[in-house]
Amino acid sequence: MFKSLLIVAAAAFGLSACQSTGSIDTAIQKNLPQICSAAATAHSAFLIVASTGNIKQSTIAKESAAWAALDVVCRDPSSVTAATALVKAAEAYAAITLAVREAQKVEG
Repeated sequence: MFKSLLIVAAAAFGLSACQSTGSIDTAIQKNLPQICSAAATAHSAFLIVASTGNIKQSTIAKESAAWAALDVVCRDPSSVTAATALVKAAEAYAAITLAVREAQKVEG
């Protein structure tokens, strides 16, 4: 699930070498729903673990900020450029993944 976000982001960057900007934007916009869905699932899973009270507040804050930034893009993709959407997705992926890893350590 988390790797799919990274794969989509990497693929979009890879497309830039061989396609026009319009094609890249289209590819990013086409894949954004999958990115948003995967991020929403990861965010929900994190919230469940965070509700136990065993996760550091700083981790919760970082994950929350990352999710909030991506959620804006997911709710209204036309509000940002495709490049901005890609950056927000990559940033959110990194923050949510780190938060989930910390949560897994606490659970384990």
